[in-house]
Amino acid sequence: MAVCASVGACGLYCGSCPHYLARTNPILKTRLTKALNCREEDVICNGCRDVTKNCWGYHCKIRLCAEKSGFAYCNQCPQLPCEKLKRLSAGYWDMPVQQLKELKGMGELAFLELMGKRWTCPCGGPISCYTNKCTRCDKEVMEMVSS
Repeated sequence: MAVCASVGACGLYCGSCPHYLARTNPILKTRLTKALNCREEDVICNGCRDVTKNCWGYHCKIRLCAEKSGFAYCNQCPQLPCEKLKRLSAGYWDMPVQQLKELKGMGELAFLELMGKRWTCPCGGPISCYTNKCTRCDKEVMEMVSS
């Protein structure tokens, strides 16, 4: 399976990740800084496939586990879903596990098309997978686009 540059090993779509979205959204970056009680320069993310030492996900246990095991995605692991992924999924409405299944079932191109629809608000702004709200209009999204 090819590796989607904008999807982490855990199945989260970078275009819905507040840390990634904060790169180009100063208001979101300020909100994250306050919520996480950190400095603005600590909220850095290039995406899960372009991690550097100063990126938010550098110490991500799921990413490190997948790399160590030689898996592009956790859906290649016979232990799916492991405890690490279950804990992560609990904070994201089980989206990581669901999205890993969708990626495996539909292939990369169809999956990326679905992610673009699922994580874009009717106003055109990106929806945060953490808050389930649009980062532009702050509207909560009640239903996710499904496959």
